[in-house]
Amino acid sequence: MIRTPFVPLLALCAALMLAGCGSSPAPRQYTLAADALPAGAGAASPTVVIGPVSLPEAVDRLQIVRRVDGTRSEPADGHRWAGALKAEVARRLAVSLARESGLARVVAAPQNSIARPDITVPVDVLRFDADGFASVALDAAWSVRRDGREIASGRFSRSEPVAAARYDALVAAHGRLVDALAADIAAAIRVAP
Repeated sequence: MIRTPFVPLLALCAALMLAGCGSSPAPRQYTLAADALPAGAGAASPTVVIGPVSLPEAVDRLQIVRRVDGTRSEPADGHRWAGALKAEVARRLAVSLARESGLARVVAAPQNSIARPDITVPVDVLRFDADGFASVALDAAWSVRRDGREIASGRFSRSEPVAAARYDALVAAHGRLVDALAADIAAAIRVAP
């Protein structure tokens, strides 16, 4: 039997093509992280811990979730949060609240370095979902507590349009809503006794 050099070469090419078809691209990861604040401002300010933050189970996952057709949720396997969404929200709230209020010592729970904070801000997120690529809605109840006593509370409900039908634009809309929530909380802290 005569062997041709082309048969092994064809078999190798076919195997490489099949291997290439089986791999999928790595998922893209997104964060709600805000730009860091300049150090040193408000050094004598009270200490604030944001959290705990609770989220509905439907969106409390690594995949970014969009509502489609009004009632169906669609998690995006290829587009994920860089960390737990509650932690992402808490960190963004802490940075945004510090910026809005001028307070220097604002951190997110549970990764906090403050054993006994002056103020705690638990946040119960009732809704934080995207309507396709059209808008993102945030509905949350929050309270400001000093020494375990509630000194202010509120309800935040707003939606934000998404600039483009892309996941980075969707994440940006999520971030703008968290910033708006932080502005409401900061306003309450400024007037609280």
